[in-house]
Amino acid sequence: MTDLTREFPVIERARGFRLYGGGGRFVDLWQCGGAALMGHKPANVVRNMKNAAERGLFAPFPNPEAGRFTRVLGRLFPGRTFGVFSSQADVPAYKKLPVWRPFCSKSSELVLKGRAFRPVLPFPLAPAVVVNGKNCVKSFSGGFISPVILAAAARAVYDMLARPERGTMRFNSIKRAFELPETQKNWRLDGIYIYPARSVSTVWPAVFRRFMAGGFLLPPCPDNPIILPDELSKGEESALAGLFCLS
Repeated sequence: MTDLTREFPVIERARGFRLYGGGGRFVDLWQCGGAALMGHKPANVVRNMKNAAERGLFAPFPNPEAGRFTRVLGRLFPGRTFGVFSSQADVPAYKKLPVWRPFCSKSSELVLKGRAFRPVLPFPLAPAVVVNGKNCVKSFSGGFISPVILAAAARAVYDMLARPERGTMRFNSIKRAFELPETQKNWRLDGIYIYPARSVSTVWPAVFRRFMAGGFLLPPCPDNPIILPDELSKGEESALAGLFCLS
């Protein structure tokens, strides 16, 4: 398939769920595969990152932020143990593990089944995390991670836990679009996530370009779901609903 990341505009700045660059403004429906689920430049995350940086330690030495990050993972996945790694490359089987996404019904089933999985956390620089299966009693780690990264990642997860309403789909025009048989034929709606049917996936470059022309950035690969943002203007909502009806 065409590498659509080559068609991304050069982004000069980002805020909330909007990207600015390439001579225009784009609503981010990719959100870095879910790593920007809570938006770009969230105030609490930026503040925690700055506070950690003020202490002067950027290097990956043992640091107290590791414990804070593990504690918030424990709130997100009670009763489980975790592997925390500086990169995905440290986990040979990482890509083969099923993916857990916040506010997704399939992800809830994954937790109930007690399987090991890799969560998508709401921070683009977050460490690679593996949540162990129920029968695994040992935690494991892939070395030390910068406290600046860990502080920001922990804050992002805390903010997500504090805002369960982020998982509510609240756009009436889009809801109505997904009540149409033709839209349901091409797309599947699961909360704030939208998955393309195979017929749409096979023509993804054309769909990607059509949405981009309308001011919306889709995932570069149809394997990643479209993620609805936390807020849209009335004009953006109407335009997006129309694009789903046309696809």
